[in-house]
Amino acid sequence: MSAHETTGEYTELPVPGVLADRVDAFWRFVAAPRREGTTPLLQRILPDGCTDLIVRFPDVRSVGNGTEPRVTLVGPMERFALMDPEPGSVCLGIRLKPGWAMALLGVSPKELRNLSVNVEDCAPAFLHLQQRLASARSLEHALAMLRDEFSLRNAHPHHLPSARTAHALHCLQSSSGQMSMSRLARTVGISERTLHRDILEAAGVAPKLLARVLRFQRALTHLRSGRLDLSALALDCGYADQSHFTREVRELAGVSPTGLLS
Repeated sequence: MSAHETTGEYTELPVPGVLADRVDAFWRFVAAPRREGTTPLLQRILPDGCTDLIVRFPDVRSVGNGTEPRVTLVGPMERFALMDPEPGSVCLGIRLKPGWAMALLGVSPKELRNLSVNVEDCAPAFLHLQQRLASARSLEHALAMLRDEFSLRNAHPHHLPSARTAHALHCLQSSSGQMSMSRLARTVGISERTLHRDILEAAGVAPKLLARVLRFQRALTHLRSGRLDLSALALDCGYADQSHFTREVRELAGVSPTGLLS
């Protein structure tokens, strides 16, 4: 889950080397205060193929005074969602790469798909983390506790993706989704039907959709870097042409490519 930042301050933070194979990013989001009488600004959440664990504090002042945050799991998304964040609230998150949700969270990403679920309802093992976070002295301390939790948490060996599924996921991610399903299946040495089943179980979404999302995320990185030649960008990111690129962005993000920058 990645945010289109229109309603507050979003920051991605460095991932410790020990977690680089499984964590896409640690992040922080501070929702902007709302002026009385103004219309709420919605936060556009964009699909990225990942599963997030999110820690929500009511506001910055609640950190360090014993307030217990709310911890939720957010599964991989098939398209954008619009959220109305509580003004002044603070979220800390860890974004897990595709294939790691079951091993580290104990929850199938397929069951979490398009959902945000409190940990007490799906992963009670994280209730202890939720309670410990009430003792955080600052946002930095809370983030350190979150990093420590996942640095020390061992992946459950029975829930790790198989070697062939891990290889398929690596191929999809390293190519930014620019790999046909037939070629990917041949590379891994399985049928397309088996590939579909394996990726769906491990990542929570079908391989074709995951490829589309990864391709979209690469294009989004280019857009945010200031590259606005949409025709060349589309071809570079694996789209047939600019029209194809625009249709895909509207489907996944709900706006035009340039609309993502407004």
